[in-house]
Amino acid sequence: MNIKAEVFNKYLKEKKIDAFQVEEVADDAQHTVVYRSHIVIEGQQLPTLVLLDDSVFSMIRVQISPKARTEENELAVLRMVSEQNMKYKPFKLYFDQTGSLILDVCLLTPGKEESDFPELGEEVYGMFDVLIKFLEENYRSWMKEIW
Repeated sequence: MNIKAEVFNKYLKEKKIDAFQVEEVADDAQHTVVYRSHIVIEGQQLPTLVLLDDSVFSMIRVQISPKARTEENELAVLRMVSEQNMKYKPFKLYFDQTGSLILDVCLLTPGKEESDFPELGEEVYGMFDVLIKFLEENYRSWMKEIW
């Protein structure tokens, strides 16, 4: 397990947070560890990942809506995503290969030793607070555009 994941595991244990399923990616050069959970917005459970690896980055990824981009709405939703990406610096919206709307948050987390990550848990959870507020403010209007 990579050092960031070890530090995050300690944080989760100390704070008694058990909202994640943890999976180490086998045979991965970056020693990626995936933390799976969900965020509830407007009564919908949005699949959420925290991705920690040996790189200088850590990611939070949320699947906003599966198969959100269709032939009928493609132009409108691409414009919507472009406008959102120009407004909000920490979040990037995009569509995956299946047309699902994905939101990524990239955190800069350089370091090689446990002492390099004294606030990693707080940083990830702090970003979750910002992310949830952002989703609560925008989710309904996105769904109107998608459906």
